[in-house]
Amino acid sequence: MHRPSLRGYWPGARAQPRGFGGWEWWASACRFATLRYPHLPSPTGAQPTPGHPRSAACEPQCNVALTYSLTDLVATALAAGVVAVWAGAAAGAFSPLVLLACLAAFLSFYLVGSLCASWRDLAAGTLFDLPLRLLVGYIVVNTSLFALAWLSPLGLIADFAILLTGAILLFLVKKPRRRDPDEQVGLLVLGVSLVAATLWCQDSIRPTFVDEHAVWFKPWIDGFYHAVHIRSFGASHGTIEDFRLADVPARLYHYGDYLTPALIWRVGGISSYSVFAGVLAPLAVFFSGLGAYALVASFWGPWPGLAACAALLLLPDGVQQGMRNTFMSYHWLTQISPSASYGLAVLAAAWLFVLRGCTQGNRLQVLAGWLTGGIVIVYKAHFFIASALPLLIVPPLFFQGSRGLGRWKLGKRAMGAGAALAVYLAAIKWVQKVPGVPPIRLDGSCLAKILDLVKSFAPPGALRTLLYAHIGRGHSATANILLGGAFVLLAALGLFVPLLVVLALRLRRRTFPLLIVFPFLLVVNFLTMFLGLAMDFKRSTPDELSHRPVMLMYFGVVAWLGGAAGLLLVEARKLGRFARPTILGLLVLLLTVPALLGEGVQRMWAMRGFAPVRVPLGLVQAAQYLHDHSEAREVFQDSQFDRTYTVAALSERRAYVEHTMTLISFNRQLVDQRSSVIEDFMQLRDPAAVIARARELGVNWFLLDPGDRVEWPGDITDRPAFARDGYRLYRF
Repeated sequence: MHRPSLRGYWPGARAQPRGFGGWEWWASACRFATLRYPHLPSPTGAQPTPGHPRSAACEPQCNVALTYSLTDLVATALAAGVVAVWAGAAAGAFSPLVLLACLAAFLSFYLVGSLCASWRDLAAGTLFDLPLRLLVGYIVVNTSLFALAWLSPLGLIADFAILLTGAILLFLVKKPRRRDPDEQVGLLVLGVSLVAATLWCQDSIRPTFVDEHAVWFKPWIDGFYHAVHIRSFGASHGTIEDFRLADVPARLYHYGDYLTPALIWRVGGISSYSVFAGVLAPLAVFFSGLGAYALVASFWGPWPGLAACAALLLLPDGVQQGMRNTFMSYHWLTQISPSASYGLAVLAAAWLFVLRGCTQGNRLQVLAGWLTGGIVIVYKAHFFIASALPLLIVPPLFFQGSRGLGRWKLGKRAMGAGAALAVYLAAIKWVQKVPGVPPIRLDGSCLAKILDLVKSFAPPGALRTLLYAHIGRGHSATANILLGGAFVLLAALGLFVPLLVVLALRLRRRTFPLLIVFPFLLVVNFLTMFLGLAMDFKRSTPDELSHRPVMLMYFGVVAWLGGAAGLLLVEARKLGRFARPTILGLLVLLLTVPALLGEGVQRMWAMRGFAPVRVPLGLVQAAQYLHDHSEAREVFQDSQFDRTYTVAALSERRAYVEHTMTLISFNRQLVDQRSSVIEDFMQLRDPAAVIARARELGVNWFLLDPGDRVEWPGDITDRPAFARDGYRLYRF
């Protein structure tokens, strides 16, 4: 049996006719390739000879010294400036304080990421250039802020100041060395990610328009929810409140993405909704692009990494290619669920370290990948559940020792995989005891129901008729698995499905077997969860755990496809010299995709009313009056219980009790109890009793919606602090 040829991946290296277990040739070939082509990361961790004329290009991988680049610092500052411009566009006015907050945040990301890049064993074999430095720095700094928000009484600004000061001092103590990198592809990746985020987030960056009677909010209705949490974390001093209940602690949940926007809100002084629209949403797309590049570039080089970033951010998803089932749209999901995009970026770093650790036998990198994969739970808990088992099971199966895969016998690998599975199952069993966690049962009990849900999002036409005739309730499990699984896969990926098979066959002899398996592992993992998991019918979104992993599959598969296509183009004998201008030309051409499709991407015909959101002008002005004439800690109550969180978001004030659009079991009894108290409060007739009761409850403001009635006497009802279009705001 012959090992696959290295020709194309490591140019000039030739395979020797050795057995599968003899991998000495592999290490020798890779050492040769690293010396001759030092711009490519070595799959064995081999480092270029010191003093090699091109070894500077690999310094992030092999040099233990702490380095920085003035070019990187300028690019980091420009990226922060773009974020400040986004926030200014969303707020309607540019704020120097927002720019200052963005510069400080991005500086901390770069410093911390550079410190991580100087850790030789961690960075070995990875392309730790600017995108990965910013991504890793963001993960460390933002996650630290998340932990401090729950623990520190100092407040968000003080917490960040401590982190930034510590990063600066540690950076200076390690005596950084200035470095001018040979490759500038990382700067292109930053530019592509910023431009793509701007184009995809057109509705967020310019979030509102006004007509005679209403203000229209173009982002998905969850934007109000996000704005409430940005305010909550920005105002925290060691205690995070339940957004439905003033003075009641919140549950620990995947709120990690709110910390950097909350810092910008706290420093910048613009509204929390503007920070959601101008910072939280587009910054998520930006970091997902960096994650796609970092994941691919460390294996196949910077130009294939750039192609991976461009493929993820600039190509239309399966829905936009003509499948038309918006429920499976990646680009739609990145807009309505920013936390998912942050989760993808964090997960990209986790997979990078796990895959790199496996391919070069680096246990520290595998552990770092597992740690980063655990951190995903505070950004998107659904992604942690969906990715934990693959992250755990890949190292036992593919970890490469000093003599290659043959060092570990098949039995040991099977035992390791079994142990990983046992750990995962034990963790799932324990997690099921945590309040609020949905059921995690892979029993196939909801196969027909999830496919019926998919069918309901298909627009009227021949395809919908075909689906109703062959999948869903009333059809066999075999038909649902085969036909339903195929449709779901095509709906999400479209033409990327056959392209994946073609490119995998082309690359099977040119790269690590693990890298060929990786995208198919994601596909199988998604289909297993989507078709096999039970749904949680105690919630109004019972499909969430089954559905959200579609983003994981799309991210990994499309980034891999872009990188694979870029690698084949770069290594092509006849076209290789035209590869870079070809990639750049395609990149510029593909910018038209988000430019044309970005506007209105959040609208879904099957869920009208969720985007854009029409809010009566009187309600907006009442919320603005509440914001302008109250203190930050004052509490309001809405007679309709502010079910869409609009008043809480626009006024930036706390609610005594709010109802929610989705069913939340946590603190449910307290919500019901407070709701009853408010209903009784609205029936009081004595003016002294009304005022006394409001003060007893700690309610400073009461918003009476049109059509709602209270039994209060005229001395109170006839004297609202604000009135417009039937909305009346009372102060107690």
